[in-house]
Amino acid sequence: MTARTLILTAILLSAPLAGCLETVGDGGFNGIEYRNPSEAPDFTLLDQNGQNVSLSDYDGKVVILAFIYTSCPDVCLIISSNLQWAKMNLPEDMASEVAFLSVTIDPAKDTVDRLSRWTEATGYDWPHLTSNDIDELVGVWSDWNVVVDNDHINASTPPDDTSNRIVVMGADGSTTSFDTPWGEVEFQPNAKGMAEVAFERENLTFDYENGTIIEWTENESLSWSTAVWDSISWAWIGTNSSLDNIPVTPDTHLAFVPNDANLSLLPPGVDCNGHGWVMGKGSGAHCMCDEGWKRPSGDWLSCVSEGGEDDTNGTDPHEESLGEYQVGHTTATFIIDKDGDKRVAWGGVTWDPGLFLMDIEKLVEE
Repeated sequence: MTARTLILTAILLSAPLAGCLETVGDGGFNGIEYRNPSEAPDFTLLDQNGQNVSLSDYDGKVVILAFIYTSCPDVCLIISSNLQWAKMNLPEDMASEVAFLSVTIDPAKDTVDRLSRWTEATGYDWPHLTSNDIDELVGVWSDWNVVVDNDHINASTPPDDTSNRIVVMGADGSTTSFDTPWGEVEFQPNAKGMAEVAFERENLTFDYENGTIIEWTENESLSWSTAVWDSISWAWIGTNSSLDNIPVTPDTHLAFVPNDANLSLLPPGVDCNGHGWVMGKGSGAHCMCDEGWKRPSGDWLSCVSEGGEDDTNGTDPHEESLGEYQVGHTTATFIIDKDGDKRVAWGGVTWDPGLFLMDIEKLVEE
């Protein structure tokens, strides 16, 4: 992984937001209201169970429709969480009158199988829709005036070689570290599940409840502590959180150490095979030193040529790479009324799910 230019523009640009909508108006909605509501374009796609689902299946209901993708590291997670909150907080007498749907904008990765595993892992149990025919999905995006930025999708996906590291310091002070490909742990519900998969893959013992890790078992002189890797401070940070409460992301790296261990003696949670540490997160992750450069031994703050001589000629490859990363996101979530018309759109992700829920309730009561 080397530094590269990633100019990330909008994930989704919803054309109706220009000219067809107005801010809070006579309808009193909290989101952006359509001036002249138009019929919501119908579609038929496959859900996470491989079953056909059509928008028209929900005629007579208020429908919330989001365009997202499962490997999105930030925006989509917020939207999905907001939708789940609204779904869980709907008044009981309204729940049967509201439907939630999401349509992928990354069909190459969001297959039926992946959506099924993602649904099970997140608990977001509404229909998540995809298609085996890319042209079919392109048609849906076009009908909904959704422009998909493939560059953003590709850039937002963790690199193919992304892995999650586990480090163990034994009772004798020795350290063992191993990396598990992200694809093998990404759907684990928490760090405990991640660790179980990782240790099993290495054929190493992990019986955390009974205090046994590899060949060491808790006793009068040994008790285990857990640390997580902090990419901001570039250090292991001790945590009192249960493994059950630590989420699994591409940036989750764990260390198991004796209770009195010096965490600074542990190897780093991530590295770039001699090219310095990993800078940034998610789509902006890159090695500190570009190809042809390396981090000199014992010096964490500079890059020298791989030939061994410091011939930067006044150029700092690390500093140059930092200026190449700019990130921007935007998206829209639609609310469709019982007549099948597009009524309200919520742009971006910085919206209050409570106000969003109020708009849903208002349309249910119409």
